[in-house]
Amino acid sequence: MLDGTQDVGKGFLYSLLVDADAKTLTLEHTTPAAAAHPWLSVNRKAGVVYGSGWSPPTNGKRTFSSYSIKPDFSVSLLNTVVSCGTRPIANDFIPEAGKHGVFYGVDFVTPCGEVWAVDERGALTSKIQALEYANGSTLHGFATTPDLKHMYITNLGLNTIQSYSLNLANGSLTALGNFTPSELGAGPRHSAITPNGAYLYVIDEEGLRVDQFTVDAPTGSLTYTSTSLAVTPFGLTPANASLYWGDEITISSDGRTLYASTRSRVASEPGYISGWALNPNGSLRESLFNMATPAGGGTSNILSASPWSDASKDMLILTDQDTDFVALYELQGSELVLLDQVSITGTNCCSGSVWLD
Repeated sequence: MLDGTQDVGKGFLYSLLVDADAKTLTLEHTTPAAAAHPWLSVNRKAGVVYGSGWSPPTNGKRTFSSYSIKPDFSVSLLNTVVSCGTRPIANDFIPEAGKHGVFYGVDFVTPCGEVWAVDERGALTSKIQALEYANGSTLHGFATTPDLKHMYITNLGLNTIQSYSLNLANGSLTALGNFTPSELGAGPRHSAITPNGAYLYVIDEEGLRVDQFTVDAPTGSLTYTSTSLAVTPFGLTPANASLYWGDEITISSDGRTLYASTRSRVASEPGYISGWALNPNGSLRESLFNMATPAGGGTSNILSASPWSDASKDMLILTDQDTDFVALYELQGSELVLLDQVSITGTNCCSGSVWLD
């Protein structure tokens, strides 16, 4: 685990073509980046990708960068700003906030987060707000309600999910309450909200489970439903729990399917992808599958589901940092099928991904 001071090497951004009809994945461009980027988000209106930067620290801090997306889907650097901490991780972009949209970032080592304005090009400009957290916080993920009234940030270190009200006029956040996962030390890592805003699902890194919460729309309060889902084939409290850690969670664009990924702590053992069918109201219907990933995942077995309702609607991208590949999956009935896999060697790969228009 990085403590935030290491030089992790040069970074690159990769553009891959998903052919939803041919069910193929092809590497189109490899672009040197301002830093190694563990997490990406996208500003579709401006055609910009944002990355949290693990560049060599400057005065003890690392960076966020913005990149313009070219017509051929390669990218070029717009600008880089200094972050609040030593290991910026998850970030998010809300296009409806502020004048041109607002960027949000959190740090995994330093107990801090921040809110940034962007200009009409999508470049990061001025810091709107600094978010402070108690010592021991390790912040890792964002989820925002569909009505854009509330945002949730998962705090793995303090075992809480922090709720905020979102001011769309300028993008600022007001802290509301803290909510806890199903067990002590579960370590909430990432979360996803159903399209109707009724349910929030959280993957716990140490608890190796997905916890289901209902969302109270007026207040943003969360209520644990006493429903937890195992993210490995070994049950909710596996004897071999020390061999795995939970990673990512995402919901299909139509709200029908919930996906979660788990990494292996042992390079020779696989991680897992799990899937569940959801009812139209966002509640759990049934378990679909639990399948091994092609490799352990290293520090990244990150999933991203297609955000569209076209031929790609049941497709899923998996990035693997352990053995440097990007994989394309598709849900076919109740089975997740590996369609294609691209190995990327000679550069630092692979972490988060975003789908581009």
